[in-house]
Amino acid sequence: MLCFSERAMRLLGLSCLTDLLQCLVDWFDVCETTKDAMYQGKADEDEAAAELPSSPTVHKFIHLKQKKELMEHGIMLFSRKPKQGLAFLQEHGFVGTEPSEIAEFLMKEERLDKTVVGDFLGDPDEFNKQIMYAYVDDFDFSSRDFVSSLRIFLEKFRLPGEAQKIDRLMEKFASRYCECNPSLGLFASADTAYVLAYSIIMLTTDLHNQYVNMNRGINNGADLPPDVLCAIYDDIAANEIKMKAGASKLLKSKKANVGENEKQRRALANLELVAMSETARSLMESASNAAADFTSAQHQHHVRPMFKICWTPCLAAFSVGLQASDDVEEWYLCIRGFRLGVRAACVLRSRLERNAFIQALARFTLLTAKNALGEMKEKNIEAIKLLLAIGEEDGDYLEDNWVDVIRCISQLELAQLIGTGLGTGAKEDKESSRQCKGRDAHLFYTFFEFFKKKDIPLIDVMKSTGALDERTLATLQGALGETSSQAVVVAVDRIFQGSCRLTADAIVCFVRALCAVSKEELNQPAAPRMFLLGKLVEVAFYNMGRIRLEWRRVWEVVGEHFNMAG
Repeated sequence: MLCFSERAMRLLGLSCLTDLLQCLVDWFDVCETTKDAMYQGKADEDEAAAELPSSPTVHKFIHLKQKKELMEHGIMLFSRKPKQGLAFLQEHGFVGTEPSEIAEFLMKEERLDKTVVGDFLGDPDEFNKQIMYAYVDDFDFSSRDFVSSLRIFLEKFRLPGEAQKIDRLMEKFASRYCECNPSLGLFASADTAYVLAYSIIMLTTDLHNQYVNMNRGINNGADLPPDVLCAIYDDIAANEIKMKAGASKLLKSKKANVGENEKQRRALANLELVAMSETARSLMESASNAAADFTSAQHQHHVRPMFKICWTPCLAAFSVGLQASDDVEEWYLCIRGFRLGVRAACVLRSRLERNAFIQALARFTLLTAKNALGEMKEKNIEAIKLLLAIGEEDGDYLEDNWVDVIRCISQLELAQLIGTGLGTGAKEDKESSRQCKGRDAHLFYTFFEFFKKKDIPLIDVMKSTGALDERTLATLQGALGETSSQAVVVAVDRIFQGSCRLTADAIVCFVRALCAVSKEELNQPAAPRMFLLGKLVEVAFYNMGRIRLEWRRVWEVVGEHFNMAG
């Protein structure tokens, strides 16, 4: 049951992450469709883009986002060093310099650490005292009983651990309560309320039956009414006042001291779950009560911050799931997550995120890892197919990441030779080359003739690259057979044939990456390869129909590589 529940939770979590990315991708696709409909028939794309209505809300959104980031940074500083954080917030105009303005900020800003607020208010510094007085004076305890007033007072912050700080806060609270209830007639003076408040704090930490006797004579030598004290006791017994630092704070303090005891570790894990639950509950409550304006996303600047926040945990979850799990349903969700992550990074022009997703995916193909081809599984084949699909569908956005795609294609060709049994030695070269059909036949024949003249078996070629040893050849042929499937071969061909549809800038990035990886092939000391050199000829042929300006940029890269190869 436990394993089933864990699997269900993993699948649910991965599904939520993929749905989150799917929403970002769908939003962009809808915007692109709308834009195409608005400007259909315009010959000049740049002219259409220039006529797009400029949205002042974008600039307003960016400005508000920058202010929010500054505010969050100031709150983070306040949680570490309150005075430094307060100075930062004042410098950027979020908080005034008067004690009443600072007190109002501490009262209303829900994101502040309650423990830090309590320590700050109880500080003996004279300016802190003024802030504390202004803070307490903001409360209205009129017509409220004493315990409910104390609860309201302690909801906004956590009592500090130092007795003197608690003393200052309780003294001011008692004074404010008496000030708000002058006609109550229960307390002879504010000192009585102060002692009673302190005793309630003690009762909360240690509920005991001697509470009534403990409070004898505190009202200027007289006793408070027993029914009042009994009512206070029953109230606290039924619903204690929460004054702990919270599970998260307790967790931090315990982590440094926890040992290897299994019981301690379980207790720590339970504390962490409690902390997560409390955090989630508080976030949901604050979100439901928030009065912030809702902005409908109409521009990339609205969506990019969302992706910036979620891409790192998404990538980590997909990577761990794809690496560790052989559950088809689980790793399929991870593959889908990689596809959506790459697509979102591409359309949002997020270079760092695109690099991270594509390079991680390239590693999961196992094509560029030494001595890892024998571990090829179905999920790795799917990673190869996905990388090829990205090259075909998102080629206009890949820029420098074309190198990752082309490098995997280069290594894939070697894997296909092994998987189809063409790696058993030079004596099978002629028979193997006769099986090659179409435009690649001459290239394959030249490839094998080169090894035959040099008397270098293909196994030795693979050994020289660190990707194969003799004992794993049979295993490799079984594992890599799928790399020669019709779907994979066609996907590779589509990338090169479809290069003619790339934009003017994208085709330059594509041929530059093609030349870079081809140079790596040619520079292999044991057995230079010409696979990508032949593909470069094909790409040049497919793109000869481009306008002269675009073709000149392509030929500058291709011609230089041909000169180097020759």
